[in-house]
Amino acid sequence: MKASETSFRNLLEGSKQFKVPLFQRPYSWEKSNWETLWDDLMSLYSDETESYHFLGPIVTLAEPGTPDGISPYLLIDGQQRLTTLTLLLIALRDVLKKQDSELAEELHELFLINKFKKGDDLYKVLPTQADRNFYQRIVQEKEPEKRERISEAYVFFLKRLEKGEPGDIDTPLSLFKLKNVILERLTLVSITLNDDDNPYLIFESLNYKGAPLTQADLIRNYFFLQIPKEKHDEIYANLWLPLQEAFKAVTKNKYLHELTLAFWQYLRKDGVSLQQSQIYQVFKQSFDNKGINALQELKQVIEFADYYRKIHFPHTEQELRLKKWFVRFKRLEFTTCYPLLLNLYHDYTNKAISITEFEQALKYIESYFVRRLLCGMPSNVLDKVFNNLYREIKENWSDNLVITLRQTLLNLQKTQIWPDDDSLKRSIIEERLYTDRRHDRVKLILESLAENLSKEQVKTENLTIEHIMPQTLTDEWRAMLGANANEQHEKWLHTLGNLTLTAYNPELSNKPFTEKLTYLSEKSSFALNQYFRNIIAWNVAEIQRRGHHLSEIAVQVWPR
Repeated sequence: MKASETSFRNLLEGSKQFKVPLFQRPYSWEKSNWETLWDDLMSLYSDETESYHFLGPIVTLAEPGTPDGISPYLLIDGQQRLTTLTLLLIALRDVLKKQDSELAEELHELFLINKFKKGDDLYKVLPTQADRNFYQRIVQEKEPEKRERISEAYVFFLKRLEKGEPGDIDTPLSLFKLKNVILERLTLVSITLNDDDNPYLIFESLNYKGAPLTQADLIRNYFFLQIPKEKHDEIYANLWLPLQEAFKAVTKNKYLHELTLAFWQYLRKDGVSLQQSQIYQVFKQSFDNKGINALQELKQVIEFADYYRKIHFPHTEQELRLKKWFVRFKRLEFTTCYPLLLNLYHDYTNKAISITEFEQALKYIESYFVRRLLCGMPSNVLDKVFNNLYREIKENWSDNLVITLRQTLLNLQKTQIWPDDDSLKRSIIEERLYTDRRHDRVKLILESLAENLSKEQVKTENLTIEHIMPQTLTDEWRAMLGANANEQHEKWLHTLGNLTLTAYNPELSNKPFTEKLTYLSEKSSFALNQYFRNIIAWNVAEIQRRGHHLSEIAVQVWPR
């Protein structure tokens, strides 16, 4: 490779094109980056000694020239810098048009385009596909569609230039001087790779250790390393981009993080135990050892990532019967079971199991988790359980997956057990359940118990959890609890028997039970609250009695 110091002018002059390859992420610099660059420019602008500012390296790979004289370069590292600087030049051109049309035209024709060229060859910088349409339209001075970060960067510089910082009424900002500062006094080190250098591996070495890229970025790069270059555009457009856009539609700027989690679950589905920080390393080692067909493997990774999206973002699931279950798992925050769910979803998609079998399997999986939750059992063992569960099911597969799943869960021992009915009933009566962190989990449990009592569906969005014996004791409540009221309050406050849902939480507060009873037994339509119609006092014995009542319902809602 060859390295040389250069100015921004020298980098852009001549018939050149810097193309951002597919294995780079879309434009991602943020406002803090733009502000830093602007502040550096203003320091140079105000510095009469005409000093220089070093921006960093630009790493490129020279490609064969085109028949009409374009010298193309693949931009391996520095796309954020180079794209930002050209966005600044475009904004400067657009402001200059109102003051000095000749200078604006010079800027456009010498540093933004390759005059007399057509198509993509027209542009000196060609961003990755996700940003390309916006970039090309603002270069051509056409009305663009907004494209998230890259359009925000253009507008940022446009506003700063129009505002005229740091000039004032007496000495306004000289755009001619600023143009020269940008082109002459911003320096870079241009590193050009040889034909024998592998751009993917160099990009990986430049970025992997410092990890400015997500694991999802690196995995994408890995696949495109294996795929013939002439197929890149087609595969990117037909496979990778639809996946990326589907995730972006539900997570916006966090889509790469969620894609990374999807790939983590993809690796875990085969029983691999790994930390999120190890995803790329394990992924690469695994597939290097397999000698994979990169395109087929990419298709499978994308297929499972799509399963993850539907499970983790239930509103994207079109099948209502499955959507209902995925919403419940989301509310329970039960992501540990995802390796098993991905495999079951794959079996369902490929018609190895029916939707009825899939639902029954989901019912048992939820039962396993909720019973353990209600019994106060530790969750730190569940990673190991669900990493290996599908493999165990396949090894013991009978004619019916649901029967095999149930039997496999029943066979778990010691800290991994699936609590039986007696253990569940005892724990519901005695164990604390409510915490602030578990708020929505507890709400779902109460909703589920109520659904078992009534076919009439009550909207629960406006209902909140109510402690019948309140969290703050009054003299009336101490008298009702009797001796050792504080100790009894501490022990029984957060048990399921003392919890319900109501729309009257502010009204109820820590009022006496007789006043609460009016709201619970008369005004509430929530099925669980019909229980209070025949209750005249609320003490430890009544909390235990209601806990037993709810436990009888629970064994039906979450069967074993």
